[in-house]
Amino acid sequence: MGLLSALDWTLEDLSNIMNVDVPKKLDHRERVTPVRFLIQPVRGLASAGQPVDPEGVPVLADIWRRGSLLYQVEGDSMAPTLNHGDRVYVDPSETELREGRIYICEIPGDGHTIKRVRRLDDGQLWLVSDNPAYRPWRPSEMRIVGRVYYHDPVGGRL
Repeated sequence: MGLLSALDWTLEDLSNIMNVDVPKKLDHRERVTPVRFLIQPVRGLASAGQPVDPEGVPVLADIWRRGSLLYQVEGDSMAPTLNHGDRVYVDPSETELREGRIYICEIPGDGHTIKRVRRLDDGQLWLVSDNPAYRPWRPSEMRIVGRVYYHDPVGGRL
């Protein structure tokens, strides 16, 4: 039994999940590079903090780090870097803020947010959106969930 059959998916389902075109039929003479996947639960929405049904979604096995968390981006505050519906892989062992990196933060009363860290003119580290329509933010209290180290489906190390 193949993976698609076990998951009760079609090639169209796989194409939509991977955000790539999957041919309807492969030519047996073509060489295909194998891609390994793991199934991981989505921990929550990065901007609203609302839990997502943890059914599990495919993640790239060669990129996934043991102990990582998977979040889904909600909203456009990090566009064009991260877009609504994208998934990000988060390393919860990296909680020390470093300028220029992207983190998932839990803000008491506001839930989870995904922001880049920047040192502004006052010398302090601020949470900044990549979308210039949003203002920098310095909450009085927050917990760093972890650093975003991979962006899916577009892909690319951050």
